[in-house]
Amino acid sequence: METSYPVGVLPPWVPRSICGAVLAGLYVILAVLIVISDRKSGGGGWISLSGMVSYLATFPVSVLGEMLGIKLDFRRNFDMGFAILICALGIYLVGAGFGWVARQLFSSGTRG
Repeated sequence: METSYPVGVLPPWVPRSICGAVLAGLYVILAVLIVISDRKSGGGGWISLSGMVSYLATFPVSVLGEMLGIKLDFRRNFDMGFAILICALGIYLVGAGFGWVARQLFSSGTRG
């Protein structure tokens, strides 16, 4: 299957956005730190909420998975990495949308 764009370059239908990339990068860093912290603390005391913060960090994928009947095992690195990747993609697209709206609002007066 041949593509009309060079290898390693995003397809033309994917928006290119610095804003989206920065937000997605920050999310990935924070989500990985949250998961590491959540796994180090094994819960404790009279109540154990082990894994709750990891679940909240990947809330959109968690909720969609449960709605579709797919239960991700967040103790597995693959499942957690998949959830973080999908959430990062969503955040990238939202950030790209914010960047597009900002360009439309602030550059509307410069067009002829």
